[in-house]
Amino acid sequence: MNLAHPELSWTFAAVVIAGAASLFVAAALLSAGAGRLLIPWLVRRKLNDGEQRKASDYLNMLHADKKNTPTMGGAFLVPAMLVSAVLGGAALTLAGADPLRVWPALGAAAFAVLTHAGLGLWDDYCKLTKRGKDGISGKKKLAAQTTIAALTCTAAYLLVGDANAKLLLPFAELPLGVLLVPLGVFVMVGASNAYNLTDGLDGLAGGTGAIAFYALGGAAALLAIFGGTDPSLAWTCAVLGVSASGALLGFLFWNRHPAKVFMGDTGSLSLGALLGFIAVLGRLELVLAVAGGVFVAEAGSVMLQVGYFKATRGKRIFRCAPLHHHFQFGGRHESHVTRNFWKAGMACAAIALALLPVTIRQPQPPIEQPVAEQPARAPAEALVER
Repeated sequence: MNLAHPELSWTFAAVVIAGAASLFVAAALLSAGAGRLLIPWLVRRKLNDGEQRKASDYLNMLHADKKNTPTMGGAFLVPAMLVSAVLGGAALTLAGADPLRVWPALGAAAFAVLTHAGLGLWDDYCKLTKRGKDGISGKKKLAAQTTIAALTCTAAYLLVGDANAKLLLPFAELPLGVLLVPLGVFVMVGASNAYNLTDGLDGLAGGTGAIAFYALGGAAALLAIFGGTDPSLAWTCAVLGVSASGALLGFLFWNRHPAKVFMGDTGSLSLGALLGFIAVLGRLELVLAVAGGVFVAEAGSVMLQVGYFKATRGKRIFRCAPLHHHFQFGGRHESHVTRNFWKAGMACAAIALALLPVTIRQPQPPIEQPVAEQPARAPAEALVER
């Protein structure tokens, strides 16, 4: 099977669908199985959510039954996702993808995920060992995220190349060149923090994340088949998206209401960063902005709330921020809020994929120069040559 220039057929479609389904199921089983092993250990070590740290007393009351639920579920979610991605990378290499593109891309993704997971793990540890504290300070966390994103996006730029460093927009494309790096840093840091803010209800970040990752994976696969991007990098992004989506589905087995484990910053920071990295490497920033509409709304609600509160000296736009707490304060049960956010995530993913036909750029074939026709020679000239 030629992944660079596939022959479009029902056989090719069946192979791609079967491969994606197999990778998705493998990631889900790995994640659910790892949770079966690690969650009892977390319970025995009493690595639970501990004292309530919410700013609102009413919110503390709503979440009072969660205080003994173990956290740091990202400690088994992230490894399951990475193992699945390695299996997908091996399958891509066997299928003909360029290993000099696939494995460096997977290595950069693993670096982004593991460093953010380490940052989140330390943040979770600080919260668990210092009751009532908020973990690492916001400035230190932001500085670490920015540094990691800068290194990772530089690697992405070197892989993509200056010629393909373009922002794909509907009916247009904007050359970026080295500006891909600062744009990528903004996307990765923003996605990491937005995903972290979304992780506030049972199953919320897991479900919306699974939907967004699968949408990014599907968009990357379509770009690999029809678009002008590097096919090996695009297929790698598809593998990362499907692996993360499957791992999150396996995590939901333990995180659905009532949750038996929380993702913690160990999972949310790393998965948000991976969303941003896939978008940067696969030239899918627009797809992420639309497919991740729930995360954009969650982060936007916090920024609006804080800005309006400071500008008006105490007034609020929302009952509570992030946005999911606004609906909780309105009397909605958290399961109802989570299901509605899943539906919103599905709608955003559908819109993002619907934009692809006006976003994909077909590679332009080289223009062949016409060969000048030689004038016919007279018979006398032919005789002279002889």
